Amino acid sequence: MNKTEKKDSIIMGIDYGSSFIGTALGRGENVVTLSMISGKNAETAVAQIAREAIENKVSYFVIGLPLSADNKETKQSLETRQFAKLLKVRTRMPVKFYNEYESTAESLKEAIELGVGKKKRRHNDSISAALILTHYLQELS
Repeated sequence: MNKTEKKDSIIMGIDYGSSFIGTALGRGENVVTLSMISGKNAETAVAQIAREAIENKVSYFVIGLPLSADNKETKQSLETRQFAKLLKVRTRMPVKFYNEYESTAESLKEAIELGVGKKKRRHNDSISAALILTHYLQELS
C-alpha cells in the first residue's frame, strides 16, 4: 500500500462512458453512489468531476478500464485512458485503473435487486462506479 492508498483516503470511483459518466465515493469499506454526468463534452465532465472531488476532499481517482475478456485493450478502454489523462492533467490528482470487465452486467443485476425501474436502469453508471470502487477497495485490504 503506497502513500495514495491510505485506508482513510476518500477515493472517487468513475465509470467512464462517452454518453454518461458515473461517479461514486469510497472510504475504507464504505462506498456510495455520487452522480451521473454527461460524457458528451469531456472538458465539461472533467470540470464537474473536479468540483465534486474538491467538495468531497478526494485523494485520488479509480477509473474502470473496460478491457476485453482476455485483458486486451478495446476501443472503449483507449477512450477511457484519454479521458483519464485529461482528468489527471486538469486536477493534478493521481488516477488509477481497475479492470471493469463485466461491471455493467453486475450493476444491472444490482439495480434489478434494488428495485430500480426499467427506465432508470438504462443509466446505472453510478452503480457501476460504486461496484468498480468496491472491488478495488476489496483488493486493497
